[in-house]
Amino acid sequence: MAKVTIKDIAKHAGVSFKTVSRVINKNPSVGEDLRDKVETSMTALGYKPNRAASLLRGGKSYTIGLILGPLTGYIEPGSGRSIPTYITDVITGLLQSCSRAGYHLLIEPITNDQIDAGAEAIDALLDDMALDGLVLVPPLCDRLWLVDHLINKGMPCVRINPGKAHERTISIGFDNHAAGIEVAEFILRHNHRKVGYVAGPPNHGSHDLRWQSFSGRLGGEPAVELHDLPGDFTFDSGWAAAEQFLGEHSTWRPTAIFAANDEMAAGIIAYATSIGLAIPDDLSVIGFGDLAVASQCFPRLTTVRQPTIEISRDAATELINAVALRDVAEGKVVNHPYRLIERASFAAI
Repeated sequence: MAKVTIKDIAKHAGVSFKTVSRVINKNPSVGEDLRDKVETSMTALGYKPNRAASLLRGGKSYTIGLILGPLTGYIEPGSGRSIPTYITDVITGLLQSCSRAGYHLLIEPITNDQIDAGAEAIDALLDDMALDGLVLVPPLCDRLWLVDHLINKGMPCVRINPGKAHERTISIGFDNHAAGIEVAEFILRHNHRKVGYVAGPPNHGSHDLRWQSFSGRLGGEPAVELHDLPGDFTFDSGWAAAEQFLGEHSTWRPTAIFAANDEMAAGIIAYATSIGLAIPDDLSVIGFGDLAVASQCFPRLTTVRQPTIEISRDAATELINAVALRDVAEGKVVNHPYRLIERASFAAI
């Protein structure tokens, strides 16, 4: 059986050769009716595009990349840790858009050594991959030298939930500043005045925005005592912080703790329960993210839902469209809505 060509599809669909080419290359300028007509003909004729040949001709690879650094999803061999739930939500959203657009997703780990080595190490990494564009998540998306370097190389990139502005990229996220204030207001409405905070990793831009607005709002209340402890977004770091706040050697005990993510909040609840405290009668806990663990721990966790899957799906779509149009919408910022969800882990005093 002879191989089906683009010309065969154009004749079958009653459209031009260029229209078929645009549909195959996922060009968003093609109208819905024409796209459906061409795709119907492709299916009827059994056409499958030869993407390897397209790449050899200097065309697109139909692959976008996600780089995971040490503070996101990079896991050292033998560490015993798994990829954080936040990153699995990012991957889910990216895959949904890639699948719909006929793209592949390549996930590549990067170490601190590679980041610190600078542009040459990044170039060596990218030389091993054929990518049409890159998605950057915190904290890599706030390494502005890295963003500039990628753009100057002609590598389109979209940043997910950055904490720093960049006029040359598309940024998809939500209003971290407003979310931090809303959590502070929520705690104050429930009459808590001794408040603990468990932080995320340092130099994490979106987290820093939330902390600044949260602490700034509570700092304006003379009667409020706010103490913070370090964390790293893991269950274990939440447990360790709770031990410092609530353990037998503690000199100051909060009535409410805000954890910078849900996995740490789950660790706080687990430690508090292990020493006989009742949640929320003895201690109220609020997390951030609405990750899977928020509805799996007991009691179920009050938290702020950041729509990570939707944000990531949008980020991949924006990147794929930018590749098709050969034009990144510089300075474009898209903020998705967030929502504070009240569950059983938080109560008024």
